[in-house]
Amino acid sequence: MDQLQEENKLSKKQQKKLAKKQKQKEYFKEKKILKKQIKKQQKQEQKSNQDQDNKQPNQEKQHKKPRDQYQQEMKNSIKVIIDLQFMNQMTIQEKTSLYKQIELCHSINFKSQKPLNLIVTSLTEDFKLLLDKSNAVNWGIELNEKPYIDLYKKEELVYLTGDTDNVIEDLKQDEVYIIGGLVDHNRLKLITYNKALEQGINTKKLPINLNLKTSSILTVNQVFEILLRRNNGEDWVDSIQNTIPKRKLA
Repeated sequence: MDQLQEENKLSKKQQKKLAKKQKQKEYFKEKKILKKQIKKQQKQEQKSNQDQDNKQPNQEKQHKKPRDQYQQEMKNSIKVIIDLQFMNQMTIQEKTSLYKQIELCHSINFKSQKPLNLIVTSLTEDFKLLLDKSNAVNWGIELNEKPYIDLYKKEELVYLTGDTDNVIEDLKQDEVYIIGGLVDHNRLKLITYNKALEQGINTKKLPINLNLKTSSILTVNQVFEILLRRNNGEDWVDSIQNTIPKRKLA
C-alpha cells in the first residue's frame, strides 16, 4: 500500500521516466539472454563443423562458389520471402530456432544448382543481432527491414499457408512466394492465412497429399527446401518425400 501511495505521489514526468527505465531494463535483460543463446549455439555449430570437416575434408571446397555468382543466380530466379513480421509474438527460444532455420535455407540454397531468390523482410533489430553473429550480411541474400507489402505489388504476392484450399500447381517467375517466419504454428493458428486475407493477397498451399504420422505443419526450412527441389526439376511428390523425414511418413 505504501509503495502504491509513493507511485501516486510521482509527477507524470517522473512516472514516464520510471516506466522508460523499467522498459530499458527488460530490454537489456532479454538482450543478455539472447546473447547467451547465440554463444551456446555457436559453440555447438563450431563442434559440428569440425566433426564434419574431419569426415569429409574436401566436400565443402567442392560446393563453394563466388558470392557474386550466387547473387546473380538468385537475381534471375523465383523470389521466396521469409516474413519476420511475427517477431513480437515469439519467445527468445523460438527466434533462435527460426534463425537456425533461415541459416539452413541459405546453406541449401547456396549449394543448389538453381537457387531461389531468398529474401528476408520485416527484419527487426533483435533478429538482426542473431543474423549478425553468423555474418549474414555476407551471405548474399536480401535482408530488408521493410514489410513485403511495401516492396511488391499485391497481385504478385502469394502467401503459402496450409489453411487455404488453393493448391499450388507450379512455381511461376512472376509470383513472389511468402513463407511465414513462425516456429509454434499450433499456438498461432490461422495467423498467416488471416494476415493474407486482411492484406488482400493470394494464398496457396503445397500439394501435400501424403499421410503423415505427425502434424502436417512444416518448418520454414522444410517449406523452402520443397520449393527449392521443385525449382531444380523434381516433381512435387519427390520434392516433398525427399524433404520430409521418413519417420513422419506413414
